[in-house]
Amino acid sequence: MAHPMLEMVHGLLYGKGLRIGRLGPTGRVIAALMGTRGDIVPFMGPQIHDHAMTVAALPARRYYYDARLLVDTQMAVMRWYGFDTPLITTDTYNFEIEGLGAKMVYSDYAMPTVDSSQPLIRERSDLDRLGPLDPTKGRVPMGVEAARLTSKMGLGPFSNGLFCSPFSFICQAMGYPKAIRALRRDPAFARELFDFAENKAIFPYLKAQAAAGVKRSIGADAWAAFPNLTPDMVEEWVVPSAQRLAARGKKELKMTVMAGQVAADYCEEDPAKFDKEIMFRCLDVVRKTLVIDMAAAVMGRTQDWNMEWMQEYAVSRGRRGHKLPIYVALNGRFVRDSSPQQIVSKVREWIDIMGRDGRLLFFIANVPADAPPVNIHTALHAVHTLGVYPIVGDLSSIDIEPPSFQPFHEWLRGQPEEDTILKARE
Repeated sequence: MAHPMLEMVHGLLYGKGLRIGRLGPTGRVIAALMGTRGDIVPFMGPQIHDHAMTVAALPARRYYYDARLLVDTQMAVMRWYGFDTPLITTDTYNFEIEGLGAKMVYSDYAMPTVDSSQPLIRERSDLDRLGPLDPTKGRVPMGVEAARLTSKMGLGPFSNGLFCSPFSFICQAMGYPKAIRALRRDPAFARELFDFAENKAIFPYLKAQAAAGVKRSIGADAWAAFPNLTPDMVEEWVVPSAQRLAARGKKELKMTVMAGQVAADYCEEDPAKFDKEIMFRCLDVVRKTLVIDMAAAVMGRTQDWNMEWMQEYAVSRGRRGHKLPIYVALNGRFVRDSSPQQIVSKVREWIDIMGRDGRLLFFIANVPADAPPVNIHTALHAVHTLGVYPIVGDLSSIDIEPPSFQPFHEWLRGQPEEDTILKARE
């Protein structure tokens, strides 16, 4: 594997027009983000934790408690598929809440989840009762170790820890209905909740990650997506919270802290209600918590979107004659439930609309545990075949069939992660 920094420099130069040599996967991504285009439309590593566990035939009660097993399994499964970048994820929303003593539901087949019938926070007095997170409790040490392992793997810009962003933590702690009621009707209580989330729940976790050598941590915030929160509410509550955590992380931990990720993501489920003006407003707000300025569509019902809107948005918000990079996810349910040819058709449509002038990156927001591997292999094959630059004039002239692939259990033989995975099955 080439050195990530050298790949990044190569990608930057290639994207700026000095197209010498063949890009590595990291360089391909950097060329799309920082320049105009690389050699091929990149396919970023997805959120894949439950799916990777299923592909590797591992028990949840080992996989979600053993950092080495979780990291190695995801690295192996993503390499088997052939994604251009790695992404190590876990049940990110659960670590702080579990460490504070929330009741959880555990399973042999899926990630732990909060028992919503027994909320951690029922009323204001619970904030005084709880006190700060003890980073030795629950699975917090496992989360810290997973972040440490990821950061030490030489993944360059894809090395980071994870945490639950404040609004999503509040929803985990008391349920969405009470959380949204506080924001709308009791802003004083809402400010107390954000203060607790930021300083008593999340910051001790970040401090433990920093002590382990983690230099960057990303806070997912799916509960803050639209229509759970309006773009105005994200600007009022989530963006300032993310800015506070970023400032404190930089000052006290010398760490890059990115909270509020995917807040305001356009997740309207009813195609009859799709609204371009609201979508554009959401896309504007999403950009306020991103490190790299881009048009990002992550969790929404993207299979039904008019992607002319995304292209129009990226062009209209671009600078210096270049559109914003478009980071767009194939919907996880669409990937699971579609035929391979339906997936190919969607990839062909998107590249035709958004890929011809470069700056397009594919992604899958969350690969369901039971998604057929053939569908994911097909999606990658289609992107890497149809997305070769310069894009051909008539993409329908290129036939794409599901690729042949070696079953994971056969491919695993001789791989560096083989022993870790096989021992965990015993």
